[in-house]
Amino acid sequence: MATQTWTFGRSWARASRTRHLLLGIPLVIAACSSARDNGTTAPAPPQAFAPTGPQPDFGPLVEQAESPPPISGGTLAIDRKQGLAVAADSDRDRVYVVDLPSRTVRHVVALAHRSEPGRVTIDASGRAHVLLRNTGEVATIDLATGSVTTRSACTAPRGIAFDAKKDVLYVACATGDLLTFATGSGNALRRSTMARDLRDVVLVGDGILTTRFRSAEVIPMKADGTPMAVRSLGNSNLAWRAIAAEPDPESSEQTDEETAVVTQDPSPEPVRPEPGGYGGSSAFGIVGCTTSVGIVSTRLWLVGKEGGTKGSVRLPSAVLPVDVATNGREYVVIAAGNAYTKGLAQLFVVHAAQLRMGAQECVSTIEGDVPGQAVAAAFDDKDELVVQTREPAALHIMSEDRRRPWKTIVLSTDTRADTGHAIFHSNAGGNIACASCHAEGTDDGHTWNFVDMGPRRTPSLLGTTKGTEPFHWAGDMKDLSTLVDHVFVERMGGPKIDKEHVGTLGHYLFTLPPPPKLRSEADAPAQGKELFGQRCASCHSGSRLTNNQSVDVGTGEVLQVPSLVGIGWRAPFMHNGCASTLFDRFDPKCGGAKHGDIADLTKDQIADIVAFVETL
Repeated sequence: MATQTWTFGRSWARASRTRHLLLGIPLVIAACSSARDNGTTAPAPPQAFAPTGPQPDFGPLVEQAESPPPISGGTLAIDRKQGLAVAADSDRDRVYVVDLPSRTVRHVVALAHRSEPGRVTIDASGRAHVLLRNTGEVATIDLATGSVTTRSACTAPRGIAFDAKKDVLYVACATGDLLTFATGSGNALRRSTMARDLRDVVLVGDGILTTRFRSAEVIPMKADGTPMAVRSLGNSNLAWRAIAAEPDPESSEQTDEETAVVTQDPSPEPVRPEPGGYGGSSAFGIVGCTTSVGIVSTRLWLVGKEGGTKGSVRLPSAVLPVDVATNGREYVVIAAGNAYTKGLAQLFVVHAAQLRMGAQECVSTIEGDVPGQAVAAAFDDKDELVVQTREPAALHIMSEDRRRPWKTIVLSTDTRADTGHAIFHSNAGGNIACASCHAEGTDDGHTWNFVDMGPRRTPSLLGTTKGTEPFHWAGDMKDLSTLVDHVFVERMGGPKIDKEHVGTLGHYLFTLPPPPKLRSEADAPAQGKELFGQRCASCHSGSRLTNNQSVDVGTGEVLQVPSLVGIGWRAPFMHNGCASTLFDRFDPKCGGAKHGDIADLTKDQIADIVAFVETL
């Protein structure tokens, strides 16, 4: 699709108490989502591999006996009244309470092993509330003493927010539950159940807004917890992070009833299986904005109280946008995927006015970087931008222009460096990382259309890879080395990976734990287990719940039998996403009798099978 792109440059001067910045803000008309948009004919795909962009450097090879968890981001909160930062460290199972004026760590709070602390919120009584993603709890920390208590929440808590008017906490769970707690100890006061895969919860005026991770949908809710109509964020998937959008003191238009959401946009065009098919280096500039070809791009959204979009900005070079922060005037997107490539930014600063100019495909940004891998950011009471890095564990107070650190606070000297983790989360060279599609080790919920292959649903990697060779739906990748050569090196434009690095990546992938149980077996009808054993276990058996064979189950292709470990979390199902739910999997359009003959089963019996499958 060829389009014309017109730009009109103008200057935007912004004065504040501490600095004066000059930003060029382009007005972009029409889209510039690929190199074809400049009105020229797209070049033919390369016939031999050549690096497509700046290459990552993983440094000396290192492997942790117990691999670090996948990056989730958004693990920093700041109490602006007290000048305290609270940083959750999912790699070391700790929370740090940091006094920002003195640049000192006040408390190091040790948590249970593999609890994986995630999102943080701070209440009005000097307590931080931290979600423990793996243990399903909320840890409450007294910021004055460092003492900690925990309470049970739900399976897979993902988002948390504090409501000062009601003195309650809202906890969003991947199970689809939104829980309301009193800030003190106690059980949930209220439970609202929505669609699964909830991510963040944000207060917007007198209402609440939740997001869904893989579908990048927003669900506005009334003050009483009643869900309103689900709203989609355009073509996006993977809503990595949502925060309250603070009022811009320079704008009369903005209110305090808006939310900022950072997502990924998958390309609507078919994906080439040839070298360079996942990304490329072709680029063109628009008033300082460089847009590179790739199958995913970051987008920053401004969303209103009822879920309607008020503007968006595309940031194609921001790989793995795991967090966003704002002071009302600026929005800072953290791109963890750029950490291992010299010269690539991890911080992308967008002026608030740019978000109010409609859907923009190319904008000027201020770009900054930090040593290590950035995973979170927040603004303090002095309008300083604070950035958290996971390895090494530190907080960096950025310079006034947001480009570089001017103060660093070391949080821990315990290293969790792991080359396999680095490769998995790194921008390979074509503005895409493994984790761009296999977010948090799972999947993006997306079915990609590959030229000469057809539709291919992204598989989850959580507990599903070790011992399940050959890889890919067609079983055409005999081992991990083959997969790395064809996918990471050729399609993603990454550097050649030697045998030792492939082994380290394998150690990381093969030790990713399965997701938490969506349902306990005790809660599933016994008949479901029995019927599964009779109708399904001939292919889906053993610890990996697959026989590693390739068969045609009525879809017209010979494909690998996938592992069913954690299957209940990863709708839609099948290689082409034909089943929106597990119940739909038994529809004839997803294979019919060749995929297990169920003609003699009632709907209730099929429902029993589904209930059991959700325990796997």
